Amino acid sequence: MNQSNSARSKVARKRVLNRQLSVLSPFVPLNDWQAYRINRTTAPSLLHDLIQLARRTTRYTIDTEHDYYTHEAALIQIEFIRRRSVVLLIEMCHLPPTSTVTFWLIKSLLAVILSPSNFIYSWGNGIDELGQFVHYDLFSSSTIRRSNNIDVQVDFKLWYNKVFLHTCGLQPHEHDHSLCTCIHRPVKHRQDQWSLQKAIAYAFGEFLDKSRTNSKWRQQLIHSDELVRYAVNDCLAVTKLHMLIDGNWTKEQLEKYNQRQCF
Repeated sequence: MNQSNSARSKVARKRVLNRQLSVLSPFVPLNDWQAYRINRTTAPSLLHDLIQLARRTTRYTIDTEHDYYTHEAALIQIEFIRRRSVVLLIEMCHLPPTSTVTFWLIKSLLAVILSPSNFIYSWGNGIDELGQFVHYDLFSSSTIRRSNNIDVQVDFKLWYNKVFLHTCGLQPHEHDHSLCTCIHRPVKHRQDQWSLQKAIAYAFGEFLDKSRTNSKWRQQLIHSDELVRYAVNDCLAVTKLHMLIDGNWTKEQLEKYNQRQCF
């Protein structure tokens, strides 16, 4: 199978999975939230306010998007994890000129967020993800290397396997194994990782819609509320999963939480 056929096959599998999981209840974030689009039109007064808020925030979740058609590194999403979350959608293809005050303020905001004293959660290696945006000159490679990145994807797998033991005949604490037949353990190989969509489905019984993954992310988001919701949810979902890990939740705690959400 050549590379283009393999890519099309992967897209087709994702569409099938999205359709299968769509029967679940829609994803519900932990907190209320407010999103801000950050681009050349962003008011300096808002950026000053966000810098002040960032100085009072220590936990963030990040995600990124590449344009499906041009493959450009197009969007950075950053959630300020607070009682009422704030989510920044930094539209990298629509930044102001580097010589402007607005650009300097966006750069200053990211310097506060990426401080080594903060916790930066991501689904996958966040340093690698942000590294693909260095050429925009909003942060340097050394800045992101010094950031305190926590890969929730890796930690979720460890937590899930500890809580949801094998019932298929393998040793209860056995790692993911190709011989496993447990329906509740969909990851069957030690080297494989959970997708964010499957993690939300199996942990919370919720549908995280991924139908807009392959989108024109270089466009301005003002034209699409649906893309905004998708981009925001990718951060909020990681934050929700990290709650389980950070609290070292048991299976019983998770079941009680999910039962309460049904009422």
